[in-house]
Amino acid sequence: MKTTVIKTGLRLVATVGMCVLLAASSGAAQSAADIEAMKAEIEALRLRQEALQKEIEALRAQMRASAAPAQPRTVVPTQPPPPIAPAPPLDNITLQLDRAPLRGDAAARVTLVEVSDFECPFCSRHFKQTSQLIEKDYVQSGRIRLAFLHFPLASHRNAFKAAEAGACAADQGKFWEMRDRLFSNQTQLLPVILPTHGTAVGVNIDTFRACLEGNMHAEKVRSDMTMAQRAGVTATPTFFIGTLDPKTMRLNVSQRIVGAKPYAAFQQALDAALARK
Repeated sequence: MKTTVIKTGLRLVATVGMCVLLAASSGAAQSAADIEAMKAEIEALRLRQEALQKEIEALRAQMRASAAPAQPRTVVPTQPPPPIAPAPPLDNITLQLDRAPLRGDAAARVTLVEVSDFECPFCSRHFKQTSQLIEKDYVQSGRIRLAFLHFPLASHRNAFKAAEAGACAADQGKFWEMRDRLFSNQTQLLPVILPTHGTAVGVNIDTFRACLEGNMHAEKVRSDMTMAQRAGVTATPTFFIGTLDPKTMRLNVSQRIVGAKPYAAFQQALDAALARK
């Protein structure tokens, strides 16, 4: 009897949805235990069939995907970088220097403006090789004035705070001493070291520290950067030479020098400006 029940159950596997109905119709000739055994076997077969069907569908999907023609790869053309705007003509450039540190005889009309970054190695090279000669031959002799604008580059992580340190020292009349100190110690510009430089140049350290930690001159540094960018500055050091109106403190630019050029280049440009004044 049990063999008959199993054979009957196997014939029902092809139409699982009918299993319970057909099993019930033959129940009179079967014991309750045989019926339960048949039900369990049919259920197990149904579950195995469902699992097998899912595997078959997954294989079919993989075969369809591998047989499909490869889609052409969309190549997005690389956009060229935006062109760098050309520097404005020199006769259109003016610089407002009423907030800039100035050194030299106030009666001197020709002014050399240094646009610089305390962490820039080329700026340090200019300071060490050329700046002192310019100051000796032209500033200390009363022939020109020297001004400074901050232009800390984003690639120099300590430059912006160092520029603030220069501005904080300027509040106490120590900008040029701080400039010399920072360029001479260019590898030591971490913000935590800046108060040490302040002490070295003789500022009131409590006032200096409060200025630095309070970001009191961050706006002044950004203002310098904006003015320099409008004048076409894209790199440091950049220098402008022109005549300064002592009433408006506005510089009308006549010459521009880009990079740490040798002293002879500045000598030629400054002599030409002095001859025109």
